[in-house]
Amino acid sequence: MRIATAQPSLPPGPEAPCDLDRLDNKLERMQALWQQYGDCYRVQAESRTSDTYVINHPDWVKRVLVSNHRNYSKGIGIERVRVLLGNGLMASEGERWRKQRRMLQSAFHRANIEPFFSCYYQQARRLAERWLPSARCGNRVNITEAVSEATLLAVLQALFSEDLLHLQKRHGVNPFQIVSEDSRRDLQFAMRFRALGKLVQQVMDRRRRENRFPADLLTHCLQARDKSSGAAMADKQLIDEILTMIVAGHETTAASLNWVWYLLARHPQVYVRVSQEARKLALDAVPDWSVLESMQWIPRVIKEALRLYPPGWLYTRRAVEDDCFGDYRIPAGSDVFICSYLLHRHPAFWDKPEQFLPGRFSPEQEAGRHRFACIPFSAGPRRCIGESFAMAEMMIHVAVLAASVRPELDGSPAIELETEINLRPRHPLYLRLFHAG
Repeated sequence: MRIATAQPSLPPGPEAPCDLDRLDNKLERMQALWQQYGDCYRVQAESRTSDTYVINHPDWVKRVLVSNHRNYSKGIGIERVRVLLGNGLMASEGERWRKQRRMLQSAFHRANIEPFFSCYYQQARRLAERWLPSARCGNRVNITEAVSEATLLAVLQALFSEDLLHLQKRHGVNPFQIVSEDSRRDLQFAMRFRALGKLVQQVMDRRRRENRFPADLLTHCLQARDKSSGAAMADKQLIDEILTMIVAGHETTAASLNWVWYLLARHPQVYVRVSQEARKLALDAVPDWSVLESMQWIPRVIKEALRLYPPGWLYTRRAVEDDCFGDYRIPAGSDVFICSYLLHRHPAFWDKPEQFLPGRFSPEQEAGRHRFACIPFSAGPRRCIGESFAMAEMMIHVAVLAASVRPELDGSPAIELETEINLRPRHPLYLRLFHAG
């Protein structure tokens, strides 16, 4: 890492202009440029007046996301997110974002998340029942489809509780199932998804008429009040937040569990340790935080999967005013990219970075590591509000299913990455399942 000098200069980079965000192979291109130019490089944009600065050092990640975060707004791609999610937490900025974050934060405190463990447990049990007949015969199973359906239902139950069943009866199907059935996140999908806001409005109106407020995330949003004014959220804002929770609560968790199962299939010796822990836990009832905290290998496997394949693989920001990274100058208006996929593989901070080694997330090793060398849930004030929600769901999922089934690769171990909004397999992941033990 460079030491700051009196006269900061622009970082190095290729002479040929390029819009990194528009490339089909943007991850491969960023990796090649990182190897050529180091932890901070500049790419001249073709279609914008501002250049793109890509950083891959934890110290500078900390500066952008934490210590100087007020100098950075959301960057490239946020317009696309707003089309899909409106002005929910993921897309909002400034005082609007701070107000919404304060109003929603308590919903994701540990004590308020624990009642949702029953949703996670129920979905994991149902999936185990579906998988066991295939496991008895070593059949091929579409893992991507299965975990997508399970995680979507879990977040919908946490949001709507008893009203989800009412919606399903009224429409004959789960009206939100397009989220798991349609993997595209284009304008056509956005229009279909935004139309579901009408259903959210109907549920809110029904609860108000009946004066019925079950203990779920929707009720928390309805009852949240701004500490300064005492005002509730407007219905339009409520809908944006609920739709944001559906997408964010489903997609990152589903993608992460895809990678967990893929990695367990590739590393049977790690699966054995996970399965032994899962069977020792013997989850024949909904666990609580104490049970989750007793786990050792299951959370380490999940964290290592998040390191190797972070769903939020690219964070984009835009500099409001000039800034410096070491002796590099970053002009105001510049686009800044943080590629967590590459950051998580930085050889200066990770031993054998390409290998799947869950033991690196033991408490001792975590304590000795740079805090910003691994940021699967981002960092700083905009760190994912649902991190504990997602981790608990994944831990329960793995604990229930690894006690029942053993995954094996079906064909080649190689898998093609899709590097759009989330990092996920480009094609559905199929594995062969066998009965555990």
